[in-house]
Amino acid sequence: MVVAVPKEDIREVRLDHDSRSRHPFLQFFAGFILIATGSVFLIAAFLIAEGGIYRVQIQSLTFGVPLVPLGLWLMVGIGLWLVIGVFRGRYTLLIDTESGKRKIYFEESAKITDILPFIKRANQELGYQIDLSIMDTMLVEEGAGIPSRRR
Repeated sequence: MVVAVPKEDIREVRLDHDSRSRHPFLQFFAGFILIATGSVFLIAAFLIAEGGIYRVQIQSLTFGVPLVPLGLWLMVGIGLWLVIGVFRGRYTLLIDTESGKRKIYFEESAKITDILPFIKRANQELGYQIDLSIMDTMLVEEGAGIPSRRR
C-alpha cells in the first residue's frame, strides 16, 4: 500500500520506534497470565509427581507420557513468546499532518544504519526535515556510520 501525503499538509516527520504488536497491553497481559498460570500449575504438578504420568498404549507398546507437565511447559513457553514479542519493535516514520498522524513502517529487520541513508536522501532530494531526536536515547557503537549527535 502506498501512502501519499501532500508536502504542504505535513507539520512534522519524526523517526520513531514502535512495538510490532498491534495491542501490546493485551498481548503482555495474556502472556503474563499464561506464564503465571502455567508456573503455578507446574509447581503443583511437581509436588504431586506420582499422578503426573499417564499411560498411553499404542498396539502392544506401552510407554509413559507426562501430558500435564508437557502442556504446562507449552503454556509457559507461549506466554514467554507473547511477552517477549511486546518488547520487539521496528522503526517507523511518524508523519503529523493537518488531518491526523500517519505511520510508515520499516521492515522489522531494518537497522538504524540502514535507515539513515534513506533519511539523508529524503532530506537532500525531497526537502523533508526528519526529526531524529530518538537517536539521543540510543547507544550506538562508534564508527557505525551514524553521525554524532553530541552537543
